[in-house]
Amino acid sequence: MLRRAPLLLALPLLAAACGSKSTATGTTTATKHQTQANFVAEGNQVCIRSDRRVYRIGRLTRDPSGWAKTVAAGRISLAEMQGVVPSAASAAAYDLMMRFAQQLVAAIQSVHDNLVSKNYQAAINAQFRAARLQDKVHAEAKVAGLTFCQQALTNWPV
Repeated sequence: MLRRAPLLLALPLLAAACGSKSTATGTTTATKHQTQANFVAEGNQVCIRSDRRVYRIGRLTRDPSGWAKTVAAGRISLAEMQGVVPSAASAAAYDLMMRFAQQLVAAIQSVHDNLVSKNYQAAINAQFRAARLQDKVHAEAKVAGLTFCQQALTNWPV
């Protein structure tokens, strides 16, 4: 049943695309902004690297080790994305995307934790929550102009 849950990543992530239990929000509105083109180029590169990390993990199953690796990849991607400075026009969407990405990684961690404790129904519920959060990450990435960050994670069960 867990393998059939409709989840596809990233932020990379970010699924994936791009999470942790960190309380940082990635807010950068008080810092100097850059051009939209530079922001998109840098942000998309983070998502590309994140997608590659997730792809190397392989397909996820009920084995919690793959989920643990996905959490670790998500945390790396979040840290990288927090180093990206958004354009002024994209700052609000970027900040919201980062909050959703942090929640996404926490949901993936919950899938892992529930698989470890063999609480499969809770793992399925956490996976559905992660899928909804992934959709929110993708929606905000689209608003921010991060085209590659709208891609689904490559190893999530369908």
